[in-house]
Amino acid sequence: MVPIYICDDVKETRDYLKSILSNLIMIHAYDMEIVLVTGDPEAVIQHRESHHLRSIYFFDVDLADERYNGFTLAKQIRELDTRGFLIFITTHEELIFETFKYRLEAMSYLYKDRPEKLNKQIKECLEEVHHLLLKEDGEMRRYYTVKVADSSYQIPIDEILFFETVGSHRVVLHTENRLLEFRGELKKIEQQLPKDFVKIHRSYIIQKEKIVQVNYSDNTVIMKDGSVCLMSRIGKKLLKQLFES
Repeated sequence: MVPIYICDDVKETRDYLKSILSNLIMIHAYDMEIVLVTGDPEAVIQHRESHHLRSIYFFDVDLADERYNGFTLAKQIRELDTRGFLIFITTHEELIFETFKYRLEAMSYLYKDRPEKLNKQIKECLEEVHHLLLKEDGEMRRYYTVKVADSSYQIPIDEILFFETVGSHRVVLHTENRLLEFRGELKKIEQQLPKDFVKIHRSYIIQKEKIVQVNYSDNTVIMKDGSVCLMSRIGKKLLKQLFES
């Protein structure tokens, strides 16, 4: 999950940015989360000092703060998050060149006085971050692609708990914080998955490492999120072999 920070001294701007970002994250199912929306630069620094994930930052350039402007805040953040994504919000186009003075590598600049373009600019920023992270992960992280209606989602394999049949040619992919229903068949899905997964029932394919408990007496498996999956006679045999080997 990629954390997102918003720091702007105007509440209306903060709320507007939060609304746009929340909608984009939901629509595109980005692995991102807004963790802090504030007008206080110190709050950003304090939060960042105790959270160490690479993050996205939306900073107002002209903060009404005696201690920080957007650039000095970003410089402080750079010491804590050397590879974070800095995005500046401004009404002063000429201030862009200040990033060179502070030796900051900014991803983008958003202009408050161009609201007709702001939504599009933010959308492009999130898309770029998403694709950069996927590219960087590359072979280090495997993904399973799911097509839902006209959208495609790349779900990290290590986040998948199990697949469940819910109707004729309908399957639900379960992660700890997301459900995706799509058209498919477990037989074909099983062929696409790595050996981390095992089919334990005609309606369930589960990831072995996400198992919390196997109940042989009532033929059920408890997964990491508390979900209960059914287990067939063959599935029981497979799991016994797995855990006894």
